Amino acid sequence: MPASNFPFCLFGYIKYTVFSHIILMKKVLTVILICICSAVSLILPQPSAVDYSLAEAEGVSFRAAAYDEEDGPDKAEKKDFIKWVDFKVPYEVLKTACALDCRARAEGDSQFGFVDSLAYLACKNGNSFDSKRDVKRLNELFSALKKNGGSVKDALGENKYYGYYTDCYAAVFGGSFGERSDGKYGLTAYFPLASGYWFSHYDDFGNARSYGFKRRHLGHDIMGSVGTPVVAVEGGEIVECGWNRYGGWRVGIRSADKKRYYYYAHLRKDKPYFEGIEKGVTVAAGQPIGYLGVTGYSAKENVNMKTKPHLHIGLQLIFDESQVDGNGEIWIDLYSLTRFWQNCGQRVSV
Repeated sequence: MPASNFPFCLFGYIKYTVFSHIILMKKVLTVILICICSAVSLILPQPSAVDYSLAEAEGVSFRAAAYDEEDGPDKAEKKDFIKWVDFKVPYEVLKTACALDCRARAEGDSQFGFVDSLAYLACKNGNSFDSKRDVKRLNELFSALKKNGGSVKDALGENKYYGYYTDCYAAVFGGSFGERSDGKYGLTAYFPLASGYWFSHYDDFGNARSYGFKRRHLGHDIMGSVGTPVVAVEGGEIVECGWNRYGGWRVGIRSADKKRYYYYAHLRKDKPYFEGIEKGVTVAAGQPIGYLGVTGYSAKENVNMKTKPHLHIGLQLIFDESQVDGNGEIWIDLYSLTRFWQNCGQRVSV
């Protein structure tokens, strides 16, 4: 080897040796750390947890699984009411279930029920709905009950999530079925805008909002003309009425069974409400309560936003009074429901 190359070879050998030792030390330290963590995990008590692998296998969301799982001695304190609802039922499924429910009541030879049938589907599909598939399942369920008798629960068989889903859908639709204004049984809920006025809407639930602070849009916007009469979807007590810096002129109505809170916001500037609408008053389903507008996004009262006129309508589910306000609030996507109210519910002329 030429003498001139010796320093370079020596440097290369030293570099290789140092790097090799560094890599070896990293591996040794990693093994030691893993051993320490394993020993600690054996010493410390393990908290109880939901069996997520089971939930995944059964196609059920983790939030649904958490409703019924055991959670130690304080279960009664932590799990005595539903804390989350992920409402995903498509309009086509709602429409079919409603039609079959009305048919079952008219014919009187089937225990098919609207809420029970939705819970049946959610257990079957893991709350992942497909309109075509689930409409077919509803018709098959109706035929089976008509032929063989029994209840929807009997047709489903044992399923620990059935109670969770029936409670969820009962909360959404409680008070929405009965005798309509035409004397027939059906969906009694009203579309929130009076008939004869144009409107448009799309699914905007969860979209970003930034006024005041960054947040998700927890309602449904229905575009329309200023002055379009707004009516109550369901009857109840007015628990909020007046100005809010986010919702502008707004009305909040809580249902008679206390399970639902309807929020109507961005009402018209100067004259937002129909006569007699104030906090503490009880209104009926279909009763006019205000006028569509574009107020809000201002700490100062009676100010219009710089956007298109629309009604913001929200539906909050309440299973416990602790969920009325704060981090435990449950708001659901209303796009399929507004289509359901429009096409299967009632309309009022004002």
